[in-house]
Amino acid sequence: MRRIVAAAIGMALLTAGPALAQSQADIIACATIARDAERLACYDAAVADSSAEARAASQKRAAESARIAAEEAAAAAAAAKIKAEADAVALAKAKREAFGAEGVAARSAERFVADPRDLQELEASITEVLTNSSGLGVFLLDNGQVWKQADTVNLPNVRVGDKVKIQRVLLGGYKLVFLKQGRATPVKRIR
Repeated sequence: MRRIVAAAIGMALLTAGPALAQSQADIIACATIARDAERLACYDAAVADSSAEARAASQKRAAESARIAAEEAAAAAAAAKIKAEADAVALAKAKREAFGAEGVAARSAERFVADPRDLQELEASITEVLTNSSGLGVFLLDNGQVWKQADTVNLPNVRVGDKVKIQRVLLGGYKLVFLKQGRATPVKRIR
């Protein structure tokens, strides 16, 4: 009985010997590869060839790597979408801020991010109504812009909080439309 067991063990060692030697040769060959990713892939392949358990572990690792890559790709796509939406909001804000500011001398060249001609009109609320030394109306709006009446047309009774619409007109001018009163006056942005 001992002879049969010893013969079986010997036979297993004889058949496993060349496979083990080949596995060691593969691992040694992997150690000579300079690039990290290529060397790791070589080691993974050499280990996977060594046994069924190693092959199963290698397949499990590959599936996990694929899942992580898919999650990273989804996160990158979501981040790109959020950035695109934020860029669109920033561009829309820049267009609103630049609207009518072509003649405002205090604005620096680098602040003109958007082409102000992209907008044709802008809605806002009046926060303050003033009169300048020439008797023309000056309107402070809730968006921070200041517009001055461009001619001496009589203004309707305007109050703080009234909604207005500033529209681009032919030849590069603007008019301020008082929505509640249904009247308009030519204006020029001063700030």
